[in-house]
Amino acid sequence: MPDPTLVSACPVWRSPRFEMLEETWDTPDGRVVRPVIHHPGAVVVLAEPEPGSVLLVRQWRYPVRRWTLEVPAGTRVPGEAPEATALRELSEEAGYTAARMVEVMRFFPALGASDEEMIVYRAEGLAPLAGQRDHGELVERHVVRRDDLPGLAASGGICDGKTLLALALWGIPLAAAR
Repeated sequence: MPDPTLVSACPVWRSPRFEMLEETWDTPDGRVVRPVIHHPGAVVVLAEPEPGSVLLVRQWRYPVRRWTLEVPAGTRVPGEAPEATALRELSEEAGYTAARMVEVMRFFPALGASDEEMIVYRAEGLAPLAGQRDHGELVERHVVRRDDLPGLAASGGICDGKTLLALALWGIPLAAAR
């Protein structure tokens, strides 16, 4: 089957972080129109400040109207190297720096609607520093024992996909919230 051909892309909405376009494609089935979110990408950071612990952040998430526990993560600035984004987010959200960022994997969290690519890093050689969160980003650092993570996931305290995937990649067995 041949690849579809992009015919047009009309802006629907833009923000400093991403934009939504209505894209028209010619396909073997005929013309198809789809809304698509174009996003500069994001990073996810796995960090172990002490043996047997995991660095999480408690963050207010406006869309779901509640606090969540998540691994530090954030949106890339266009043109910013992903490792630089990971270091920036680790500093801003969690008040740590790292000597090294090691790439673990890349994935698309919502490829039916967006071209956002997330890159998972493992932070090594951690050192604390003063964090500087963004305006309106209600976030605070939490160092959690690895043994406590399955219960936090089962209770729904840890509920977002990037965190569940990142912790599972790290070998932490998690049960889904009921």
